[in-house]
Amino acid sequence: MQSDIELIEEYASLFFTVDEIAMMLDKDIQDFRREIKANKSESAKAYWKGKLKTQIELRKQTLQFAQKGSPQAETAMLDFLKKQTQSEHG
Repeated sequence: MQSDIELIEEYASLFFTVDEIAMMLDKDIQDFRREIKANKSESAKAYWKGKLKTQIELRKQTLQFAQKGSPQAETAMLDFLKKQTQSEHG
């Protein structure tokens, strides 16, 4: 049986909302939302790790499409690059 931490990561990787995850795990929605927002607990780490794992895969696919000439993928990759560059400067 999976622990709550493992389930939080799995559900977040599938882009379930914070409210949906709380409901599936029978947690108080407001408490769970505060926990994720505070970003200090193991639950919060699992949430962000799961979400980012899937984003990694999506970006890899987007990059492959951009390299093959997809205009939408090229635009998305340029947007990612712009956000990354902005984050480097504060």
